Amino acid sequence: METYDVFSLNIFLLAIFTMTIRTKINLGTYRLIKVVLLIFSTIFIYEIFQNIESIDHWLMVMIRVVPIIILIIIIIQSEFKVIMEVVGVKSGLLISNAIEEDTKQELLHAIDYLSRHKIGAIITFERSDSLKDYIENAFQIEAPLSSELMSSIFMPATPLHDGAIIIKENIIKCAGAYFPPSESVKIPKYLGSRHRAAIGISEITDSLTVVVSEETGQVSVTIDGYLDQDLSHESLVLYLEKYLQN
Repeated sequence: METYDVFSLNIFLLAIFTMTIRTKINLGTYRLIKVVLLIFSTIFIYEIFQNIESIDHWLMVMIRVVPIIILIIIIIQSEFKVIMEVVGVKSGLLISNAIEEDTKQELLHAIDYLSRHKIGAIITFERSDSLKDYIENAFQIEAPLSSELMSSIFMPATPLHDGAIIIKENIIKCAGAYFPPSESVKIPKYLGSRHRAAIGISEITDSLTVVVSEETGQVSVTIDGYLDQDLSHESLVLYLEKYLQN
């Protein structure tokens, strides 16, 4: 193997390792690894084009460069999507696993019921980042989202009421899922384990999570490490439309 090929393979393996462990490390460490990968990938591409005359054929250049470019796109996909949303690009290409209108109404009905009766709940929507590891370690549901099912899952004293449900493509994939709680010192001490778990999963994935407080009935949303508390019905609808619908 040539030096370029060895270097390329090392970058590729490190990237795979990074994507694999991202749900098990904190956000700062994950971002630092991504920055290091991007720096090395950029240097690698620069060196190839600097020495392009020593490479026998343009096809060999493409074989070396294209995989690294694809890798860079994968590494920065979350940041790229945020940039596109900021400049106003909103399409189905940028919104993965969007919920349908009927599903949204079922969800809103369930959240309203849970809030009025002060039934604690944590409801997470998978977007671009996979939640497969959490789904596989929870109780499998695989049922269409309905207000009746959601309300029964979170009913106090039931086996699954403490964990989260994860929704993907209008389907409740699982219940009783547990997320790593956020370690941020900025979180108010009065917030309980549901809110900390919701913030935690939002720090390591691009998922959106709705939390209902069992103490107050207040509805909150977490996304990108940010917690928005005590939302009105209208504000919740805006969140769902912005992040989960075209």
